[in-house]
Amino acid sequence: MTTDQEAFRAVGSAPLDEAVAWAIVALAPNGILLVDEGGHIVLANRQAEEMFGYAPGALLEAEVSQLVPHEIRDSHRRHREDYHRDPKTRPMGSGLDLLATRDDGSTFPVEIALSPLDTGESMHVVVVVRDITERLEAEQQLQAAEQELSVREDRERIARDLHDTVIQRLFAAGMTLQAASAHADPEVEGRVSGVIDELDQTIRDIRQAIFGLTAHTLDRTSLRRQVVAIVDQEEEVLGFTPEVRFDGPVESADETRSEHLLAVLREALSNVGRHARASRAQVQIEMGDRLTLTVTDDGVGVAADAEPGDGSVNLRQRAEALGGTFAVEPATPRGTTLRWSVPAFD
Repeated sequence: MTTDQEAFRAVGSAPLDEAVAWAIVALAPNGILLVDEGGHIVLANRQAEEMFGYAPGALLEAEVSQLVPHEIRDSHRRHREDYHRDPKTRPMGSGLDLLATRDDGSTFPVEIALSPLDTGESMHVVVVVRDITERLEAEQQLQAAEQELSVREDRERIARDLHDTVIQRLFAAGMTLQAASAHADPEVEGRVSGVIDELDQTIRDIRQAIFGLTAHTLDRTSLRRQVVAIVDQEEEVLGFTPEVRFDGPVESADETRSEHLLAVLREALSNVGRHARASRAQVQIEMGDRLTLTVTDDGVGVAADAEPGDGSVNLRQRAEALGGTFAVEPATPRGTTLRWSVPAFD
């Protein structure tokens, strides 16, 4: 039995049988190396060999510096010499991101602990190595999840502020202007009416922005969420992002009407992407006595003598099956307006 082996016969205050001591080293969950004063590895357990990608026995007598990235091997040798001058149990590179190098040259993140071992004849160092790749990946995933949660909380806070403060102030301003215009001359009343219309449009735009900020809170099966998903899918074909607006309790549409509407929307946007040569489009879904989908683009428009294709026939049939209407008309000043409308309830 060698002096190095004898050093493992007793741990703490309890003497160990040699086979037990070596079993502890062999079965340890971390890589264990024993390094002599010259920096050569005189013991490597199975976990260390597998971790560094070496065949059994291949690490023995190898220089420990070959297990660190090539660019820091010289500095590693100096640090190892400094450690031998003042040996004590401590983590290696405390506070630093440490990398180790496998036999194939690839690197991986590690934690390393060093402990001096005096065999009586020479000073050795026990090196315990832990591969922390999975832990770092888990930490990165947790950090990404925390960042996403923080972003969502900020979005929801902004949405609340827009709804509770900005929209209410705009609405109050519109009411004040409307009351004042009742006592104004026709010219002023007309101008005020125009401002009120702008305020109403601004409120609708803010509500759409609020929906965009809070869409992640909707169930994936909700009609609004599915509408947004279709718009996102068609964006690549269109070359731009259509504007989406909702008006009324859209989520109250039943499953049958929702399925028809989604199919019509997909076909309408696909047609805009293939034929309209448009630079912008607007999708508006209204829910009241009727469920109405309007898709407007600024493209080349539809020729007056154009025959309806299979797609248009299908959309008309979907409307008529629910007792509704379907129309494609020129938009102002250019482009096309598609309107699909059905009764909201049977």
